Amino acid sequence: MKLHVARMAYPVTSLGPGQRVTIWVSGCGMRCRGCITPDLWDSSAGRVVDVDRVLQRILALRMPLDGITISGGEPFEQAASLGRLLRDTRAAKPDWSTLVFSGFPYLTLRSGKTGADALLSQTDILVAEPYDRRRPGVHPLAATANQTVHYLTERGAALRNKVESDTVHRADVALGSTGEALLVGIVAEDARSRIHKALVPADIPPAAWMP
Repeated sequence: MKLHVARMAYPVTSLGPGQRVTIWVSGCGMRCRGCITPDLWDSSAGRVVDVDRVLQRILALRMPLDGITISGGEPFEQAASLGRLLRDTRAAKPDWSTLVFSGFPYLTLRSGKTGADALLSQTDILVAEPYDRRRPGVHPLAATANQTVHYLTERGAALRNKVESDTVHRADVALGSTGEALLVGIVAEDARSRIHKALVPADIPPAAWMP
């Protein structure tokens, strides 16, 4: 199975509870105005990689981590491949939690008509609904107020207090897989612009972390 992958960062503390590895996939047909990652709308922004290769890269990380977060792009446009990746990651790291961001409405994902089940079944915490820049978020994991956070498993529910007691609009600078600094987090649009201007991006091609 294949994935369109754009980048990976670790350890990330602003996209879910604890220290996490975060993977951004490329490709999104929604193209919400004000999206934090418009560079990932086109699937060609990433690289086509075998799921097993991504898994090997994750398992090779030598640091204490608490889970894996999937963002994008739109993860549910690659639901089958990501479901396989999370299933195999969970088998190797049974203590890890899984968190997925999606622009699809929650009821659409649960309808059984979108092929989402393969990924939903491996997701502990889901953040759903499209980005709406007119409605600033008030939840640590929701960029806009219309977005909803769903604790889909017992593991996810056990993390609810930890998630919801976190700081709103928090970001950190994580280590990208090629050593570059990446701004990561749920950040208000004006603050995001100021921080981006202060960071000097490394001249590294997308998905260069993949051997």
